[in-house]
Amino acid sequence: MLAAAVTLTLFGFILTLVVDVMRRDGAKILAAIEGRSWTAQPTAGRQVTIRFSPRCTAAEPVPGRPALRAAA
Repeated sequence: MLAAAVTLTLFGFILTLVVDVMRRDGAKILAAIEGRSWTAQPTAGRQVTIRFSPRCTAAEPVPGRPALRAAA
C-alpha cells in the first residue's frame, strides 16, 4: 500500500512539473515544432566557410622479417 502511495505521489509531482513547463514555455515549444522558432530564421551576417581535410591517410604496410610475421 505504501508503494502505491509513493508511486502516485511521484506521478503527481512529475505531472505538476510538466504542466508548469508547458504553461511557461508552451508557446515556444509549439513554435519550434512548427518551424517558427527564432533559431530557424536566417540571420544576417557573414557566411563562414569550413574547410575539412582528412588527417589520416592509408598506411603502407611495414615490411618485416618473415620469421616475425609467422610468429604473429
